[in-house]
Amino acid sequence: MAKAKKLTVFERGRIVELHKQGLSQRAIAAEVGRSETVILHFLKDPQGYGTKKSSGRPKKISPALSRRIRMAVRQDTGRSSSQIKAITGADCSPITIRRHLRRKGFKNKKRLQRPRLL
Repeated sequence: MAKAKKLTVFERGRIVELHKQGLSQRAIAAEVGRSETVILHFLKDPQGYGTKKSSGRPKKISPALSRRIRMAVRQDTGRSSSQIKAITGADCSPITIRRHLRRKGFKNKKRLQRPRLL
């Protein structure tokens, strides 16, 4: 299921006003055109709405480093991941760089296959 859009500033103000008037969450949801759950979460913490604490381990490769790595590969496709690490100044292992490139759609270098003589 896709994520819904966050409440606009206008919608937030409307919810607060309707809440002050004493309307129920169900009535507010019908008036604004949003789900009761969204109204509930917003009214619980209006200041903290839309902010989420990031969970999980932080990424080793930032978006800027990702661009530098991809640019280094495009300039010379024959570079090893160790060379790419040295060129870009990445603070991660060559394996992490290879994994990152694979996720971004870059394939491994294919070696020339020589025909076998029978």
